[in-house]
Amino acid sequence: MHDEWMRRIAGNRLVKFTYLEFHDGGAFLTAQIAGHEVVYSIILEQTERSFNRGDVERRFDDELRPISNEPR
Repeated sequence: MHDEWMRRIAGNRLVKFTYLEFHDGGAFLTAQIAGHEVVYSIILEQTERSFNRGDVERRFDDELRPISNEPR
């Protein structure tokens, strides 16, 4: 299975996600914010089940969180 889609996230940023399921039970997931050169990727050697779009997006929650300019 191969799926590719775009979604607006917090901060009105457009993100392209991809999900590729391997025949041996693994998967490859990516997320890239529009206009950025960095592509976040995850390789899973084994998955217990197929991922839906929400599952893929949640795997990148920390990486795609808006950066705050406020001091901590």
